[in-house]
Amino acid sequence: MRTPLVFALAVFLTLAISISQTPAQSNPDRIIVGTITLSLNNLPIYVAQEKGFFAKENLFVEAVVLNASTRAIPALIGGSTQLSASSAMTTIRAIEKGAALRIVGGLINAPVYDLIAGAKYKTIKDLKGTTLGVTGLITSDTVLMKVMLKANGLEYPRDYGMIAIGGTADRWAAMQTGNVAGGILSPPYTFKAEEMGFVNLGSTAKYTPNFTQTVFNVRSDWAQEQRPLLVRFLRAILRAEQYIHTQKEDSVRIIAKRFKFNDKYSEGAWRYFVA
Repeated sequence: MRTPLVFALAVFLTLAISISQTPAQSNPDRIIVGTITLSLNNLPIYVAQEKGFFAKENLFVEAVVLNASTRAIPALIGGSTQLSASSAMTTIRAIEKGAALRIVGGLINAPVYDLIAGAKYKTIKDLKGTTLGVTGLITSDTVLMKVMLKANGLEYPRDYGMIAIGGTADRWAAMQTGNVAGGILSPPYTFKAEEMGFVNLGSTAKYTPNFTQTVFNVRSDWAQEQRPLLVRFLRAILRAEQYIHTQKEDSVRIIAKRFKFNDKYSEGAWRYFVA
């Protein structure tokens, strides 16, 4: 269900004619990628960095954390980043408002979020009257959570409140302190939460199975001017995707290193990603 890397046909064709490795140069080209948070959604980026796939393309890729797609898109438009790994929904909204952006690739095809709540909340309906932690009030992960809650009879803002906290790690911290009743988390945070007694109320993918979650966005002018550079970046990501699916043990090691979780949680996260 979570078959990663949904590239547009044009990107596949571009990759097909550029299969040879880029000759080494003295100074690698620098690319800044805006990400939302430390997330399983970005695993191919982390693997490409760790295994040197970017370096093989003579690239130095820096992934900066911006905490919400509503911040990542303005940073991209303003030129602070060259690519954005953020929600397709936010990108489409920006394009509809006139932003000259293009979606050129994908990282994951379905949401990797589960709805997690404190121990006393046994069903989704029990969340009525509570406050939930979200990345942002209009970000795609929040939309997914609202769809899930609506399917169980809870409407916002009639039945529950939301507070914009930030990325997965921030929401998890707020749950532990009791500042919010719950929120959506991705592995390996979900596994840690369940072990600590929090309740997993289900996967958002059950309600939105065909929702493309995280995509690569670029400015149209940059993509045209830097087409070979973009192809090298996407080629490295493709290698990382292949590596994740064929090299379980090392991929688990990279997850454990990045997220600072134990091997059990990290293996569970890997299985979730490749399922």
